[in-house]
Amino acid sequence: MDYVGLADRARSALITAAMRRTLLTYKELGQAIGLAGDLPLPHHINRVLDAVSKRCIDHDEPSLAVLVVSKDMGEPGSGFTKGALEWHTEAQRCFRFWPPA
Repeated sequence: MDYVGLADRARSALITAAMRRTLLTYKELGQAIGLAGDLPLPHHINRVLDAVSKRCIDHDEPSLAVLVVSKDMGEPGSGFTKGALEWHTEAQRCFRFWPPA
């Protein structure tokens, strides 16, 4: 699987979400980047989000991965690694970093 390409598409979708001040569910992100059907979505999405997070860290950007939440819980799932800030504070940083167009 091309995780670099999927991460590029996920990054674009998540920047759009940040500009709109919205969150995406794991399923919505999967659909946005072309992961659907019978794939084990959590496994693949976690790998994609790891790649997105690495790119954000490398570019001194807020973590876009915090904008992906569980449909049931409304917050990042078990694959999310908490940084220095609570996830909702990091989400607000994303909203400020990528202002509406």
